[in-house]
Amino acid sequence: MNSEDHTEMDENLVGPVIRTGALAEAVIDAVIDDNPEREVFVIERGDYVRIHTDHDCILTKASMEKHLGRNFDLAMIEAEMPSFKGRMQSTTEQMRWYYAT
Repeated sequence: MNSEDHTEMDENLVGPVIRTGALAEAVIDAVIDDNPEREVFVIERGDYVRIHTDHDCILTKASMEKHLGRNFDLAMIEAEMPSFKGRMQSTTEQMRWYYAT
């Protein structure tokens, strides 16, 4: 998707903003797995990466553990997430960012 198309959709995109590194790469892969019906937009901004989908973005503990190859406490995402877009709900098993009017 080019930047003009992204700008038009931007108000409906939701998801985490994560510091770059191995954890961010795992989050990208996990979001792709957890949102098979949605296009995932990844925008790198130097020190951080925006990982967004349209209206609803799911990230599960199971997918994170699959991509990291180890146990993972999903709450640790918040330490690497300086920001996010949309509203957020979280449990020990899943994080969800969503768009609501």
